[in-house]
Amino acid sequence: MPFSLPDLVLLTLLLLAGLALPARADSIPIPAALAPKLQTASTAQAMADAFLNIPYVDDATVDENGRFTLFEHPETALASPSLNCSGFTLSVSRFLLQRNITLAQAKADTGGDSGPGSPSGHDWDFGFDLIRNITRGLPRRAILPNGETPDIASADGHSLRGFPIADTSAWGRILPRLRPGHVYLASISKPVKTKGYTLLHYHVGLIVPGRDGTFSFYHATPKSGAHRVPLSTPQSLTQVQAQFRDKSPNEKHILLIEVPLAVP
Repeated sequence: MPFSLPDLVLLTLLLLAGLALPARADSIPIPAALAPKLQTASTAQAMADAFLNIPYVDDATVDENGRFTLFEHPETALASPSLNCSGFTLSVSRFLLQRNITLAQAKADTGGDSGPGSPSGHDWDFGFDLIRNITRGLPRRAILPNGETPDIASADGHSLRGFPIADTSAWGRILPRLRPGHVYLASISKPVKTKGYTLLHYHVGLIVPGRDGTFSFYHATPKSGAHRVPLSTPQSLTQVQAQFRDKSPNEKHILLIEVPLAVP
């Protein structure tokens, strides 16, 4: 949809002021720096692509008002667009699911088992809780290689970790079950030896469908910022596996939660 002259004037003023632009046809505020792409994005892939190439910054996210800020210090206004993996996943999900999820809702300790003083460590399951909080109240299911159907709401991050990323055979059973019209939120976990911790859900991302029927894994990393990896060939799957190479066999697991898209 082309911009009218008043639209362009408003957009210019908002960009100069570093403000958020109200989204059209929905209630998700658009960060002004992303408005040129998001205002014209009409598909899930286009919306996710609008966030590509944003630099990685620890703890960086977008809040429910469309401001680039920090999870732990939401009073902070970042000078330029920046995201960590959680901020990227939350920010993209708002548009794909058409839900203006607040930072407080996204960070909630859903299982009540990872607050200060937790025997498993503070925020040990942050990624697990994040993808459950984003999908709360929606029709959802875990996608597991053997077709198990665990209750996501009552599960915990120790018992529900998905499958080993390095297990190509498991991927061979997972990928054919990905469905157009759905997005797959991912939490990646690994055992750790950090004092006070045994396991961390330390990384999150999304698998998003394209118009051509293929799927891509979207996430943000310190080295590459926000980027995507197609999952259409064995070579591209190997690229995803290489990004999360194990130090010991079957160390890192990926959990996928499927929810229906609210956009084409």
